[in-house]
Amino acid sequence: MFLITACGNNATTEDDTATDQPESIANTENNISEDEEATVANKVNNNTVDVTNPTVSMTEAVDIFKQSYPDAKIESIELDTDSSGRLHYDIDGFDGTKEYDVEIDATTKEIIVNEVERERTSDEAIDFSAIIDPAEAIEIASTKTEVEGLSATGWTLEVENGKQIYTVEYERNNSDIDIKIDATNGEILEVDMDD
Repeated sequence: MFLITACGNNATTEDDTATDQPESIANTENNISEDEEATVANKVNNNTVDVTNPTVSMTEAVDIFKQSYPDAKIESIELDTDSSGRLHYDIDGFDGTKEYDVEIDATTKEIIVNEVERERTSDEAIDFSAIIDPAEAIEIASTKTEVEGLSATGWTLEVENGKQIYTVEYERNNSDIDIKIDATNGEILEVDMDD
């Protein structure tokens, strides 16, 4: 009985705590700007999601995709979070007649989205034997002064005009910073800051 009276209306589930955490941290001081609030929320999110060492590796995600579509070639793979903070891979691939879009949970290996289109628009495939590891691309990107003190929020690996490129994503004060890196040799190609 004392548990019922002690809990009252303030009881929360574990899921409620996780979703309320950024708001409660951001609102600890009443006189903070929107930019400061976004920075605090971003720090909370960056501490809970590790895009450098996800539970499911890129290789494991590719293997899961290949189990469903063994003859398909992969044209892009992205590691990102959705609006609820769930880390996932988006893998786009193709074969002789179809395109495939598969979303894989980067924690559970569960296939969340599995779409097949009959029309194919791309022929450029990633050569996984010739690329650096995503963690190495993130490490290289983190050397740029534009992202000093930030943690990567996601990355994409795709073929652009015949060149395999990682785009490592950061966020500062509601602005996106993308660093493009040659996926075969680690050379920084471009820093794009969204104003």
